[in-house]
This record gives sequence, C-alpha cells and structure tokens, in this order.
Amino acid sequence: MASNDTLQRFTFDNTHVRGELVGLKQTLADIYQRQSYPEPVNNLLGELLVAAALLSATVKIEGLLSLQVQTDGPVRILVAETTHDGKLRGIARMDEEKEWNDAQLLGEKGQLIITIEPNQGRRYQGIVAIEEGSITKSLEAYFRQSEQLDTHLWIRCENGVAAGLFLQELPELGEVQESLEVDEDAWNRLNKLAQTIRTDELLHLNNQDILHRLYHEEQVRLYEAQPLQFSCSCSKERLSVALTQIGYAECQDIIDEQKKIRADCQFCGQHYSFTQDDVNGLFPLESAKNGKGLH
Repeated sequence: MASNDTLQRFTFDNTHVRGELVGLKQTLADIYQRQSYPEPVNNLLGELLVAAALLSATVKIEGLLSLQVQTDGPVRILVAETTHDGKLRGIARMDEEKEWNDAQLLGEKGQLIITIEPNQGRRYQGIVAIEEGSITKSLEAYFRQSEQLDTHLWIRCENGVAAGLFLQELPELGEVQESLEVDEDAWNRLNKLAQTIRTDELLHLNNQDILHRLYHEEQVRLYEAQPLQFSCSCSKERLSVALTQIGYAECQDIIDEQKKIRADCQFCGQHYSFTQDDVNGLFPLESAKNGKGLH
C-alpha cells in the first residue's frame, strides 16, 4: 500500500541533493466528494495538490502556500492550497462551452502563480508560463528561473490516488562536514535513477520501497512523515471580513431585497448566511444612521 496522505523528506549522505515523497488518497476523496469534476480534471487537481504539498516542504515559514493555474483551455482555473501543517484544499473551474480534449485541458496559453502568505511577514508571489501543458514542467521552470536550483518532479494521479517525487540540488548543505568528501556526481546519477520510476510504483509502493527500488546502492536518510489531510479554512468570521470590503450600501441592498446575504465556500460547499443583525454588527455607525440598528 502506498504511503498515502503523507509528506516525507529524505536526503543522501555526502551530497547536495535532497528529496521529498508525497502520497494522497483520503485527502483526494474528501475534496472530490465536495465537487463534481470529470475524471481528467480530478487527475489534474490531484497533481496540483501533490505539487503544493511538495513545495510546502521547501518553504520555511508558518502560513499558506497556494498554486493557481490560469489557462485558455477547458480548465480555466485550478487552485491548490496548503498550510505549513499539512492541511490541503483545492478547486477547479471549467469552461463548459469549450470542447473537451484530455491532452489539451490546459489549453495553449496559461500561467502558474505561486503565492506564499506567511502568518508574519511579507507576501510573496511568483509567476511562470505553463510549459508543455504540464504542471510539473512549469514548476521545474519556476525553480530554474526564480530559485536558480536544479529541480525535478515526478507527479502522477489516477483512480483517486496521487503521488509525487521531488529531487533538488542545493548549492551547498552547510551541514556537510568539511572533512567529508562530497559526491559531486550525485545529482546526475540520482536524477537518472529517479527517471526510471514507473507510474504504478510511484502510486502504489510505500516510500521505503520506492527509495529501495531507486536507490538501494545509495546512503539514504528518510525522515519522519508529516500527515496530510483535507481541511477548509473558511469561517463566518472570514466571510465577514469580505463583506466589510464590499461595503455597507451593497450589503444593505442585498438584505433589503433578499432578507439575508447567502454565501457558499467554493472549496468545501459550506453554507453561510448573514442577517440584518449581522450587517448591523459589521457596520454599526452606518446602520445607526439609517435606522437599521434600532429595534
């Protein structure tokens, strides 16, 4: 059985190479049951969720990392988000009027937006073009262009299971003792071995078996696995902030017309509603001026 719903890091002794393995199964089931996408779109979303989990291990902050794919193809938008503690969510948006072609779901033009929002500190955003209609190729291009690090990813998703393998060559590890001889040919060798991984192996072998299959002649250190799970961060409080940005006049217009403001979370489908009293609480001064706060 695959090492599902985990992120697990590994390193190679006396090298400047690190790696990660991600497997998702229950997380995908929890996300898929809240939406209704064709199987090829489920697979694309699964790939993006794996990619987000893999990238989260390279970001040394507490906060949110999101990947957003925007294209001119049948799949207009894909979004995958993960927190530093392994909580994932994702959605897809399709153009129903465009003809479906599994090989061209992402169209001919598109971009991948990587956003990092730390709980404390400045927000970061990087953008790369979609390469060869592939999420993995686009992410590899991002690391080459933005991080200037050689990085390769192998990501697969099918039949409700997704998995990914990540390899990256670092300029230096810092922790490698000066007295130890660093294997300078490691990146080329380890990368070539990773290229032999088959889809069925990546999806269905556990992490220890994958690493043994690829690197049984290497000195590999496998670290403790981090659990991954679906979790949505939506709340009435967060939607209240969005309503304050809309403004009192528009909120009151909706209340006057429909008696309630109704809002649904795109990620999990949770329903929220806001009454006149809620609007009064959000806009106490404006409500009082208009006599809405009086009972």
